Amino acid sequence: MLTRLKMMFLLFAVYASLMAWAVEQSYAGPRPNILFMTADDMHWDSVGVYNSPVEGITPNLDRLANEGFMFRHAYVQIAICTPSRQVMLSGNHSHQTMTRCFTPVERIGPTLPDLLKQNNYFLANINKRQNHYPWDIQIDEEESACGRDVSFYDTALTRIINEARALDKPFFIMANMNDPHRPFHGAGLPRKVKDQRRVSVPSHVYTPEEVTVPGFLPDLPEVRREVAEYYSSVRRADDCVRVMLETIEDLGLRDNTIVLFMSDHGISMPFSKINCYRASLRVPLLFRWPGRIKPQSIEEQQMVSAIDLAPTLLEMVGIDIPGHMAGRSFFPIMRGQQQKDRDFIIGYYYRNLRQTNMFPTFTIQTREQAYIYNPWSNGSKEVHNSDYTHSRTLAAMWSRAETDHAVKRRVDFHKFRVIEEFYDYSGDPYAFENLVHDMRYQSEIAKMKKKLQAWMDQTDHPAAALMKQPHNRERIDQYMQYEFENAQKQIEELKQGR
Repeated sequence: MLTRLKMMFLLFAVYASLMAWAVEQSYAGPRPNILFMTADDMHWDSVGVYNSPVEGITPNLDRLANEGFMFRHAYVQIAICTPSRQVMLSGNHSHQTMTRCFTPVERIGPTLPDLLKQNNYFLANINKRQNHYPWDIQIDEEESACGRDVSFYDTALTRIINEARALDKPFFIMANMNDPHRPFHGAGLPRKVKDQRRVSVPSHVYTPEEVTVPGFLPDLPEVRREVAEYYSSVRRADDCVRVMLETIEDLGLRDNTIVLFMSDHGISMPFSKINCYRASLRVPLLFRWPGRIKPQSIEEQQMVSAIDLAPTLLEMVGIDIPGHMAGRSFFPIMRGQQQKDRDFIIGYYYRNLRQTNMFPTFTIQTREQAYIYNPWSNGSKEVHNSDYTHSRTLAAMWSRAETDHAVKRRVDFHKFRVIEEFYDYSGDPYAFENLVHDMRYQSEIAKMKKKLQAWMDQTDHPAAALMKQPHNRERIDQYMQYEFENAQKQIEELKQGR
C-alpha cells in the first residue's frame, strides 16, 4: 500500500501534469495573430522612447513601447531594405540565402512565412515586395501610394483581416511603411506615386529649427533642411502606426495579436544606410502581446538582431524552430530570462541594386565598440552609394570640404575608407576616430576578429579563408572576384525574370 506521503507526491505529480497539459492546450488553442510593422530607413534614436532629440516625434510608437517590451540594443544584419527583410523572414544570413541584393531568397529550408502557412496562417504583405513567399495577399507600392497614404493602412488591414476571418485563420501581416525612405516629405514624390492627392501630410511638419542633426553629420544648412524633411517623414510613419493600432483595436483583436515594430536599418545618410556603422545597423524594436508580455518592459543590456526574429515569432506562436535557421529565439528575454552570447552582433554589406561595383564589408559590434573589415578598400576605389549619392546632404559636405579641413577629412574617409576600422563608442559615439592601430585596444580587436572568424566558419561564408589573412592581397582579389561573378549571375537572372 502507498504511504500517505507517497500518495501526496503522486497526487501532486498528477496535478502538475494536468496543469501542464491545460497550459499547453490553452496555448495551442487559437494561435495569436501577428502584425509586423516595419519602417524604411528609420534611425534608431528617431523614436521618442529611444531618447530622440526631437521632442514628441513618435507618440504612437511611444505608446506601443509603453504597452509592451522595448529592446534598447536591437540591430539588423544589413543596412539595405530588401536584403534586411529577407534576413528577418528567413532566419538566415544573406550569404546563406544568396540575398546580398534585391534578389529572391534561395531557401536552405522553410522560412517564417512557409512555416506559418503550413500551420494555417493567412499571410499578407503590404509594400516592399518580398518575392518567393506564399502570400495570400500582396499589396504593392503602387496601390498604397508608396506607403505615403496614411488612411490606406486601415483599408488594407481591414481587407486582409476580413479575408482571414472568413477562412477562420489567424493572420500574419507584414505591414511595411515606406517612410522615412527618400524622397523625404517636402522633397518630391516617389516615381511610383500616380496620384499626388493620396500623399498624406504628416501630422507635424518639422522646420530646420526644430530638429537636431545626427552627430555623425556636419551641421550645415542644407543638411539640417534634409534632416527636417526626414523627421517629417518619421512623423508620417508614426501616423501610419496609429492607424494600424486603431484598426486592430476597432476589430476587437488587440488581446490576441502580437504587434511588433522594427526598422530595416538606419537613416539614408552618409555613414548610415548601406554601411556597417552603429548608425547603420542599430534600430528600434518593440513588441506588444497583452497577457503574455509585461507592459512597460525594457531590456537595457542584451543585444538582439533581425536574424533572431523568425525563430522568436515561431516560438511565440508554438511552432517548432527548424535547425537550419541561423538565428535563435529571444522570447525568453521577454519572459525575464538572460541568454548567453547576447553581447555582440554580426553585420555586413555587399552591393546595391543591379550593381557589380561592390563594397563588401563585415562588422562585429558590441554595445560600446565596433570592428569593421573593408576588403574592397585599396586607397583609390571610391564608394558609390546610389541611395544618397545625389542627396543635398552629401553635396553640401562636398562643397564645404573645399574650404573646411575637418569636413574634407570626413568626406575623403567616406569615399575611400581603410581596410580595418575600430571604434570605441563610449568616448566616440559617432565613430570619428579609428583606433584600429591604438595599442590600448589590440587585445579587444583580436577577440572581436576571432568571433567574426568563428561566425564565418560556422555559416560557411565565402570570405572565411580571407578573414584568416585579412590583408592578403591575393585572397582579397579572389574573394572580390567571387562576389563579382555572383553579382553578374544574379543580375542576369533578374533580367530573365527568375
